[in-house]
Amino acid sequence: MTDAEIIENGRSLFLSAQNLRRSAPDLDALLGSLWEAVEAEYFGPIEDLGDEDSDDHGWISTGYAYNAAVLARGKKGKPLKQPIGSLTFIVRLCSTGEVEDESAHWPWLDQACLIVGWHGSDTPDDYWEIGNFEPTDDNVANIAHAGSGLWAWAPDGEYYSHFFAIPIFALRNEHDLKKYALRPLKALFDSEDPVAAAPDVLKDIPALQPPTK
Repeated sequence: MTDAEIIENGRSLFLSAQNLRRSAPDLDALLGSLWEAVEAEYFGPIEDLGDEDSDDHGWISTGYAYNAAVLARGKKGKPLKQPIGSLTFIVRLCSTGEVEDESAHWPWLDQACLIVGWHGSDTPDDYWEIGNFEPTDDNVANIAHAGSGLWAWAPDGEYYSHFFAIPIFALRNEHDLKKYALRPLKALFDSEDPVAAAPDVLKDIPALQPPTK
């Protein structure tokens, strides 16, 4: 490595760290607003299922996941213990490691984004994890684009859980968060057929699409 390359690599790392430092307060505020709106405006009673971070890199966590169960409502809207599905929000800053399966051409592999996922009443105790979006052989075999920016876990070609991803810098304020993440999530979560609903629900949403060939 030449002296010029050494200096340039150091400058690139410095700029990356600066960008992350400047973005961190906005991300914290964004996620605080997200959870308030999820419970107060969109889904009602939820149960915290715990958080996850990719803490295997010491200096930086490459992703953060937040999970909640959506609870059924009883008489007078009181929450029941019975979950009717789960929600997952993952802030994915970059990959956790090197690409394992180079056949993956997912749009989130080179884009910091908010991944918005859910499981329905058929699998209410499951939730997405950070590792599900890494290009391992198993993930590549099972993640499929269902159309219109909607993606799904599809073993044997049958969809049983869904997600969409929004570039992180498209979420500039609380209005954008509701318009691009929470409203479409609510509509798709409530739909009996998210794949059929996606073209209408996601038509004005900057959801990440498969790369064009």
